[in-house]
Parts: sequence; structure tokens; C-alpha cells
Amino acid sequence: MLDLSFNYKIKEYPQKINLSSNFKKLESLRVLHIEGYVFREIDQGDLGSLYNLTNLTVLNLGTNFVKHTNLKEFQNFFNLKLIYLSENRLSPDSRGNGLFYGTANEGNQVFSSPSVKDHGSYINKDDTGSNYHLSHLLVKHECFVYGQVLDLSLNNIFFIAPEQFEGFENISCLNLSSNGFSNALNGTEFIFLPKLKYLDLTYNKIDLAYDYAFAELQQLEVLDLSYNLHYFVVAGVTHNLGFLKNLQFLKVLNLSWNEIYTLTNKELISKSLKELKFKGNRLDILWKGDDNRYITLFKNLSNLTHLDISHNRLKRIPSNVYCSLPSNLTELYLIGNGLQLFDWEKLAYFNQLEVLALGDNSLTYVTEKLSSYTNTLRILDLSNNKITQLSDGFLQQASSLQYLYLSHNYLKLINQSTFLSGPNNYLKTLHLEGNPFQCTCDILDFILWIKSNDVAIPRLATDVKCATPEDRKGKGIITFDLYECENDITSAILCLFSFFVITFTMAVAVVKHLFYWDAWYFYHYFKAKVKGYRPLESSDNVYDAFITYDTKDPVVSDWVLNNLRVNLEDHRDGALLICLEERDWQPGVPVIDNLSQSIRQSRKTVFVLTDRYVKSGNFRIAFYMAHQRLMDDNVDVIVLVLLEPVLQHSQFLRLRKRLCRSSILEWPTNPHAEVWFWQCLRNVIKVDNRVLYNSLYSGYFTAK
Repeated sequence: MLDLSFNYKIKEYPQKINLSSNFKKLESLRVLHIEGYVFREIDQGDLGSLYNLTNLTVLNLGTNFVKHTNLKEFQNFFNLKLIYLSENRLSPDSRGNGLFYGTANEGNQVFSSPSVKDHGSYINKDDTGSNYHLSHLLVKHECFVYGQVLDLSLNNIFFIAPEQFEGFENISCLNLSSNGFSNALNGTEFIFLPKLKYLDLTYNKIDLAYDYAFAELQQLEVLDLSYNLHYFVVAGVTHNLGFLKNLQFLKVLNLSWNEIYTLTNKELISKSLKELKFKGNRLDILWKGDDNRYITLFKNLSNLTHLDISHNRLKRIPSNVYCSLPSNLTELYLIGNGLQLFDWEKLAYFNQLEVLALGDNSLTYVTEKLSSYTNTLRILDLSNNKITQLSDGFLQQASSLQYLYLSHNYLKLINQSTFLSGPNNYLKTLHLEGNPFQCTCDILDFILWIKSNDVAIPRLATDVKCATPEDRKGKGIITFDLYECENDITSAILCLFSFFVITFTMAVAVVKHLFYWDAWYFYHYFKAKVKGYRPLESSDNVYDAFITYDTKDPVVSDWVLNNLRVNLEDHRDGALLICLEERDWQPGVPVIDNLSQSIRQSRKTVFVLTDRYVKSGNFRIAFYMAHQRLMDDNVDVIVLVLLEPVLQHSQFLRLRKRLCRSSILEWPTNPHAEVWFWQCLRNVIKVDNRVLYNSLYSGYFTAK
């Protein structure tokens, strides 16, 4: 390898460099860097002596302000893997003769060096490619994998004629990034590059107007169109991605950082695409509200396994989007969207998902049991969120999860039971740096888990620190003294126990000495208040209550059988035996006889009232029979349960509320009051109605 780049000590910078006699004997030369030498033209005479360098694989002529060259001259280098002409001043020749010329104004195109780094994949890939220290070049590393590379980035090639690449049939990777290229591609620009597999068009102004764009590149596998937002941000312009269905071997498509908020195509169609990078766009607009036009945007990418929709300003993903994503995804990236909620149960749609990246969002909640929705997830990134707590069952049975990122959240404490131990622990790496841990004895269990399990925690000693208490702030949690907590816990338990025993003994002694007779009085007083009623005693009563209701209404029947019956007959405080028409009436006996017998053999008759039932004849007959017991036996057995606001203008109901309000119960609208309703119903069934009557009228019954 020979590197002559940036030799600023040369006094005179020639317009042309003479290579004819300098390098012809260097037969073993494989890599030649003449970058930053500053010459303006390259012709056949300059390159002639280099043709003998049969082992030459890399020729770097970047940053030389070259304005004039004929690319056909490079065809004689049969073994060249990289021709690097980046950061020059090459411009297209309008005569279409395959040459590149400089413009009259050398400074008319100014581009900053693009950032070619992307979100790195969490899945390790083979590190194949060149070993000749090419890391400082702007060609992406993946480009070298495919074969011969031609780098024309950072020039002034704003227009492409097919003839400019004539004779370069063996080129596999072409870098045209940062050229201001603004063609509306029509499928003819690259017809002389039939073997091209990698095309980098980043930082340009690509106009995607035709379905047949890139159609000539039948072997293309990677297409990078990121940072081409010039036309995408313009409303009303054709944004056509229909060319995808014509690229039968395309595996990777990068459309990142284009601010895409509208598309001509409502669905992307490709049977070959495996990886789609769509970050830095506006899916929040495409999936906004009730607009379902783009919900199935990615559904027809049938072979897609890697989807990156990071930085799309998605505060929340619509629930119908999950089922419209390809089900065979193995990697899903949702980084930097500001997500406030993630529907964890929707992970059940992706039965092959291995990587889920949710970093840099605003999540506060994590599912209680991850394994309920996925058993394939291997990597979960929850870093840089607002998570304050992890549930104990978070990782229960999550045997596939190996890498968990929880750095830079709001975690103060982590229970030992959150992470599994021993043979049930499958975690290999756990990231916890940047959390405000509370280093008290409550964190003892988690520190013991760290020491007893073989899990890698990066920067454990330096970045996993205490935030409180003040005397431990900034110190690593791993430096926490375990023996402090062991002594503190024992002392605290003994102290609390002795305090409770002494206080209780003194309180009992003082109360007995000073307030014995007062306590005795209040005890018997409240006992009399609680048991101040007289229970019904009748040998004729077979049932505690007879329930009459609208048996033709399925909703009411369901409520009676599955709610009222359960709360009366199956209650833990004492079961009540009730009579139900559909269950306890004798078949073949007339309805009137069954009804009369049920009312006579029950201590109370409970009417479950609805608007339709109070208008029926069955209600009137049952009510007259129950009322007859008041006339004949001086026994009030009527209890009214109002499921609906009925009989609002009834004189009987108004009088009943004055005489015995407790015998009228209304089904509460507040679910929290249902427990109180059932308790009131049990009480009114057990208690004689005469005890519940208003004191102004109870004398009438006691007189008899």
C-alpha cells in the first residue's frame, strides 16, 4: 500500500500529474492513495503506466478538484475493486460522449460530507470486505461486499446520460451521493451497468415520477434513497414508489429522512424486499385519525423481515396498523417516535419477531408478562424512556429474551423477582446505566441477584449509580454494603415487636382500670343495637324469599340467575334459600297454584321490577297475593327491587317509601355501590318488616 495523500509541502501544484514513470515497477502494489494532491485532469497518459499494476485493487483519486476525466480509461484496470473519485468537481458532459467535465464556476456546488452512519442493527453480521484501511473513505462498508466499486460522490453530477457509464458492465456498487442529482428517472440512466447490485443516491434531489424508474437494474439488491426530501416535501407532486414491483431482486430499500407525508401509492408492493428503512418520515400524518388510506402501506411486502419506522413522530400507533404489518418481521425499530403507549398484546401478530427497539420514546408502562404475547423475542430495547417500575412477572417464562436495554429510565428500585434466577434465567446482557437508583435496604435483593447470576451488565461499576440518599449519590450500586441491611432489618423487627407488646399491655391495663364499667356498658348497648330486631319464626316457611320477575326478558333472567341468586345463596356470610319460578315450581301444576304456594311458603316476596314487567298481568296477580298476606296474617312480605325507574307516580310506592323505605331497593348506577346493595337486600330479607317501619306507624302492627 502506498499513500501519497495531502502532501502540502510540495511547492507547486501541477494542473496535471505525470504518473507514467513513477509507478510502473511497483508490481506488488495493491492500494494507491493520491488523495488531496490537487490536479485538475486525468487522461490516458496519466494512467498508462498503472495498467501494469495487475494487483492494484484500490485507486483513490479523491479531493483533487478534478474537472475532466474519461471514465473509459479505467476499464483497463481489470482487478480494481474501488475507483474513488469522490469530492472532486466532475460534472456531466452535455455532448453525451462518456466524459465528465467541470463547470465554469468551480464553486457552484457545495456539499458537506454526509453522515453515512445509520442505526446499527442489533443482530451481528459478518464483517467481510476490504482489509486495506479504507475506513476514512465515504463509501459504505456494505458496498465492498458486492464487488467492484465506483465512487463519484460529492461531485457536480446533476444529470446522468447512459453513455457516461458505457464500458463499466462489471461495476457492482455505484456511489452517486451528494451530487445534486435531480433527474426524473425513466429506466434508461443505468442501462450500461447491468451487474449493478448496490446504488447509493443519498443527498440528492431524486424525482420519483415513473413506475419504470430503475427498471434497467434487474440485479439491483440495495437501493439507498435517503436524504432526498427535495420533492417529497412538495404537495401535489407525484411521489411514485411503484417501481418496487419491477425490481425482482431488491432486498434493501432506504427511504429515510425524506419527510414523506403523502404518496401516490397507497401500498408498497414487493415480493423480494427484506429490509425497509423508513425512518425520519411522517407516518404520523399518513396514519392520522380516521384516514385509513395508508394503513396497509407495508402489508404487501410479503418477504419483509426488517422494518425501521423510527423518528416518524408517532405518539401512538393506531391499533389496526399492527395487523397490517408483515407477520414475518424479525426486526422492528420504533426508536425516537415519542411513543406514549405501546400495545404489547399486538406482539402476538408477529410470531417470528426477534428484535423490538422502543428506545428514545415516552413509555411509562411495560407489560406484566411478556411471554403471554411473544416467545421469540431475543432483543428488547426500552432505553431512554420514562419507565418507573417493572412488574414481578415481567420476564416470567420469557426464555427467548437474551438482551434487555433499560438504560436511562426512571427506575429507582428493582425487585429480585423481576429477573429470573438460576436455570430459569436466560438473560445474557442487561443495560441499566443512567437510572436514578435508590440505594437503601430495599435494593438489597437486586444486588444479591446481580452477584448470584451470570448476566453481563455493561458499565456496572461506573454508570449504574445511586441517586438517593444524598450520602450515596454518584456512587455505584455495586459498592453498597450488604451487612448494613442485615443488621438494620434484625434491629428494626425486634424494635417494632417489643414496642407493640409494651404499648398493647399498657393500653389494656389502663383501659381496664379506668374504663371497665364504661366499656361493659357500651359493649352491651351496641350489642342490643345490632341485634335489636326479632327474626321471623315460622314453621311454615320453606324459603327465605320468593323471587318474582319477568321470565320472558332474557336480560333480567340472566341477572337473577347469575347475580342475585349467587349473592344470596352462595354468599360466605350465610346462604339464603330462595324460590325461583324457572327452577323450583312443580311442572304440571297451574300457575296460580304454584304462585300462591311460593308466596305462602316464603318469608319474603322480592319483586324484581322493570318497566315491561309492571305492566304485565303476572305482576298484578303476584302483587295482590303478597298483599293479601298483609290483610289475612298481618305479615308484610313485600320487597321491591327497582332495576329501572318504574312506578314513579304510583301512590302506593310513595306511601311505601314513607312507611318502610328499607323494603324498596334501587339497583345502583355506581359499580362500587353494588356490594352495599347486596348487603341491604340480605338484611331486608332476614329482618321482619315491622322492625323496619317508621316509628309513627309501627304501633298499628304491634296493637294487633
